[in-house]
Amino acid sequence: MAQRLTQYRTLVMPDYGGFDLYDADFDIRDDDLIKPARAQGAAGNGREVCIVCAQTRLAVELVIETWTAEPALLDGCEGYQEMPMEIPTGLLVISERTRGAWDISVSQGTYCSRISFFGREAALEIVNEAPSTALSADHQGTERYTFQMWPMTQSGTSSS
Repeated sequence: MAQRLTQYRTLVMPDYGGFDLYDADFDIRDDDLIKPARAQGAAGNGREVCIVCAQTRLAVELVIETWTAEPALLDGCEGYQEMPMEIPTGLLVISERTRGAWDISVSQGTYCSRISFFGREAALEIVNEAPSTALSADHQGTERYTFQMWPMTQSGTSSS
């Protein structure tokens, strides 16, 4: 049975339509990920995950979790994408693109990963109904993303 090892929670401002997750040694954005991320909500290339948010005026909640094996799908998610993720440095960067970036420590390795989406439609409704200057901080985190990582086996598959 899969057990959660770590959890990190933060708010991210979706600058230029989203945010990115990548290994600290991989600092060149792959623009080829933008088109599939727009269509699917997220896309990855093994070293970077590009997330396209439903709106750009409210901070979104990001939860990053590491697991011993593949966790169950999260209840109530509106969608998800799975992809491999290499983190050879042990530093996972959270990038708000032009607004700033910071990193968190995770175990070095190659992972299977899943980004699950929540609250995208609700956040978009809030933004579309609010005047451009009137958005309450109470609505921050309405749009949420959970990024789960678990070890990849030698065969390149999930360890579940």
